[in-house]
Amino acid sequence: MRQSDRGVTSARLRLSRPGIPSTVGLLLGLGAAVAVLGPLGFLTWQGLIHEGLAPLTRLARQMNLVLVIGQVALLATLTTAWAIALGVPLAFLTARADLRGKNLVRWLAPLPLAVPPYIGALVYQIVVGRPLYGVLGAAFVLGLFTYPYVYLLVGAALERSNPALEEAARAAGLRPHQVIFRVTLPLLRPALLASGLMVFLYGWADFGVVSLLRVRTLTTIIYDYVQGTMDWALPAGLSVLLSALTILILFVQISTLGRGSYTQIGSSTRSPRALSLGRWQWVGIGYTALVLCLALALPVGVLLAQATRLGPRTLALFLAGQSPFFWNSLWTAMAGATLAILTALAVGWLEERRRQGFGISHLFQVGYAIPGTVLGLGMLGFFHAIAPWLYATPLILVLGYLVLYITPACQASKAALAQLHPSLEEVARGLGQRPIPIFFKITLPLIRPGLVGGWLLVFILCARELAATLILRPAGFDTIPVRIWIYTMDVGPEPRAATLALALVALIAIPWLVFLASQTRARFSW
Repeated sequence: MRQSDRGVTSARLRLSRPGIPSTVGLLLGLGAAVAVLGPLGFLTWQGLIHEGLAPLTRLARQMNLVLVIGQVALLATLTTAWAIALGVPLAFLTARADLRGKNLVRWLAPLPLAVPPYIGALVYQIVVGRPLYGVLGAAFVLGLFTYPYVYLLVGAALERSNPALEEAARAAGLRPHQVIFRVTLPLLRPALLASGLMVFLYGWADFGVVSLLRVRTLTTIIYDYVQGTMDWALPAGLSVLLSALTILILFVQISTLGRGSYTQIGSSTRSPRALSLGRWQWVGIGYTALVLCLALALPVGVLLAQATRLGPRTLALFLAGQSPFFWNSLWTAMAGATLAILTALAVGWLEERRRQGFGISHLFQVGYAIPGTVLGLGMLGFFHAIAPWLYATPLILVLGYLVLYITPACQASKAALAQLHPSLEEVARGLGQRPIPIFFKITLPLIRPGLVGGWLLVFILCARELAATLILRPAGFDTIPVRIWIYTMDVGPEPRAATLALALVALIAIPWLVFLASQTRARFSW
């Protein structure tokens, strides 16, 4: 073995020795177990062990629980199908076709993520009215504002795929549409399953859209019982049932994805040849314009029109009176995002550099999959029992944001660390540098863009969170999403709710636009 190889090997051995990393991993694991399993354990004890199945049996006599579960499953399925129908063609047009202005479309297509779906429900309540109420209307709104998940994942898969496979199929005599259905779509199956899972779980656990559009689901039933009675047994039992079904769905879909084998022989950095749309060019342009109009231009336009109904003076006075709620939204979202990215950085460093603590991120994935109403209810009861000083304070709301949204932060930190080869840190260590200076001088500057992106994503998710906030917030501590929900549920869609919705979209969209522009500046052109 060469001396340089022995030096690298010894450095890796030093990196893998137990000590402080093991202690950090143990503390993180205990914290994750308390924050995620503690609330679920409390709900299980209250809903099943303490009371048995009697509360659920009592509820089943009052309403058809099987029918409610079937309605939720139908809603999630329709939402997923609609999001895929919107996202896949849009991804194909921007990644594989010679669509005119596709660089601009690439920039605009993810922006509906800045519009929370419950704000989309508010907009379409104003536009459509009562015919929107029901499962079909809720699925339409949810799919319209969650299609960017499908677009982003499928678009990335199309850009990474090897164009030689499609070229070989065309050389074998297959027509363009046959190549799409026989070659391209099968290669996209992992991306479709992953994005479909995200959208399905979102529709399954949604609270804001279904509450505004009067759809009876498990999340709305849980919230109604929490608000209407101090009896924990029934909402806890429903929460356990919803959690079990959610985890089962997550397990089945991940197992399905994991069983598949998708291999592309060879690799290439060459971009695939753009498919000529020919006479279908204007059809593609019309389709992209329609999607962006329904998901972006129409919501912003309607909110602007509604907000101007208040008049300049009334609008200024109203917004000034809402400033405490803006501050509450801003600082809790920033605190939740900062705590999440710091914790995720520690988890990512353990997993990517020390090969330890893989169970921690899996624990947090459970928290990410559990509906906000369920997690909020469990955290409320659990921390009231073990940490009453934390109960009924904004800190428990920040902790709830951490548990709900640390998974995207973990993915961002691990992806950033995976792209940084350990040899850079090992060379610095071989030159006598200590671990902490190495991290701040070498590692952190190189992974900062990925961490900033992860922080921004978690900030957006925290700022728009409604379900958990309604349950966890202390008395009198409202955020902008809560005020929107209060105004809309009390008197229906009206200018004050639209004004706050527009302000929330701006709060989310401005940093998102700045980040997106910085990421796409190199390839954006007219």
